[in-house]
Amino acid sequence: MTGFPILRNFNRRAIDRADHFNGLNEPNKLTRQFWKKIKQVRVVAALVFFGAFTLLFLDAWHLVPLSIARTLTSFQLIPSLLKVSMVGGTVSAIGVMFVVLMTLTLGRVYCSTICPLGILQDLMIRIARKLNRRKRFKYSKAPQWLHYSVLALSALLLLLGSSMLIGDLLEPFSSFGRIVNTFALPAIVLSNNAASDLLARFGIYFLYNVPLHLEGVGALSLGLLFFATIGYMSMTEGRLFCNTFCPAGAILSLLTRVSLFKLAINKGACNDCGACDKVCKAQCIDSKSKEIDFSACVGCFNCLRSCPEEAIQYERRTLPAAQPVRVEFSQGRRDFFRNVTVPAATLLVAPGLVQGGSVLSGGTKPITPPGSLGIRHFTSVCTACHLCVTSCPTGVLRPSFMEYGLAGMFQPKMDYSVNYCNYDCVICGEVCPTGAITPLDMQTKKLVQIGKSTFNKDDCVVVSKKKDCAACSEHCPTKAVHTVPYENGLLLPEIDNELCIGCGACEHACPVTPKKAITVVSNSVHLKAKKPEVDKVKKPAVPAAGGEDFPF
Repeated sequence: MTGFPILRNFNRRAIDRADHFNGLNEPNKLTRQFWKKIKQVRVVAALVFFGAFTLLFLDAWHLVPLSIARTLTSFQLIPSLLKVSMVGGTVSAIGVMFVVLMTLTLGRVYCSTICPLGILQDLMIRIARKLNRRKRFKYSKAPQWLHYSVLALSALLLLLGSSMLIGDLLEPFSSFGRIVNTFALPAIVLSNNAASDLLARFGIYFLYNVPLHLEGVGALSLGLLFFATIGYMSMTEGRLFCNTFCPAGAILSLLTRVSLFKLAINKGACNDCGACDKVCKAQCIDSKSKEIDFSACVGCFNCLRSCPEEAIQYERRTLPAAQPVRVEFSQGRRDFFRNVTVPAATLLVAPGLVQGGSVLSGGTKPITPPGSLGIRHFTSVCTACHLCVTSCPTGVLRPSFMEYGLAGMFQPKMDYSVNYCNYDCVICGEVCPTGAITPLDMQTKKLVQIGKSTFNKDDCVVVSKKKDCAACSEHCPTKAVHTVPYENGLLLPEIDNELCIGCGACEHACPVTPKKAITVVSNSVHLKAKKPEVDKVKKPAVPAAGGEDFPF
């Protein structure tokens, strides 16, 4: 050994590092190797979850079984919390317990492994670092006073019956769903339809065209503004959104204060190289003081891979009690107003500048889907994730803009100009992750009255143009719209609103433009329709054998 100084020095460094770790034995070395590989495990799991959730929001072809959809959405913290508290649900409760136990054990691993918006931010950060290889992060104390204030305000608004902050604007799963539904889905559908048309020219019908419905200008503009804001914050300041505005991140941050294990720096092993804080997307590692703000750590494990001395490791928390939170208005961020205040104004104030909306201006109220119980319940629980919009087979569910007012932006509504609600469909209630649309069995759904039809006789083509029509009656599944004799052998529609369920089939089928002769008016609180009578079908008489008409 004396003839090989390189090996001798290597052994000395290995012994010194072992001394820093308080005499690690062989099992401890294996544990260290495991933690060194944990980032790879985390990345694979994150890609699996991200791909699954993306597919879920792109499922215009309805390929994902409902059972898988319910299982996936149960792992989303805020939607599952809302569903458990509002309507209950065993699967959602299990999902919440899993996330809470994982956080109480290892910290905010949820933010970088399960949350699709968090993973999207990681992808944006990676793109930014590819474009600017000199891009490095630096320690910056998280504005916890702002983060917890947003959570408190969101909870207060939720108690007052508005899910505006906790869902419509800031909830990560719903925000990701709106981004995919607004920007990615149209591109995929256009590509599918182009490929379908091309293959059809060669007699290949493997694909089929899918209807494309674009968002309105208002919803599209605000969606683009939110997406651009998230992208800017990610590419310049890493996970700033997660530690400033995200209500789910605030809840998990509180839980990590009593977690069983936490990431910490072994000060004896640390060589002050600063490699860890340069790769920390949450900017929560202070390499100078060798401290980690674990409540802001999103569990990306970049530090575990970057540390050349393996000085960062999980350790058992010595103080089980939660540490007090100090409210500090000095953030230590040179560009605080540029990096925090401007995005805050964009996310929280800009939507308030938008004027309009039929509810605010005293117009007709939007119609909510069957199972939503009524406008009040729906708007107070819906987080506008648009999963029901993607899953709706007829596409009648469309994102609103200001129809529900400022507090209900982006929440879905029934748009009968696009299509009507399928009489034999309960998918929206099955996929809703928050309980805003409660699950209904088929027979119950067929009696839920979400609105009532109104008929303007003078606009009907039977009266105005003396032409036969009856399209509304032919499409009505409950025969609430039927025809009665009018004049000159014509039949005029008549409505029995006790049978009407407000599905919109009559309105959608009405050929009158631009104002329909028959329309559906919303029920603010859903009612129960009368069960339609089933007419006995008379079988045609069979002529006796040998008759002149036999066998016809």
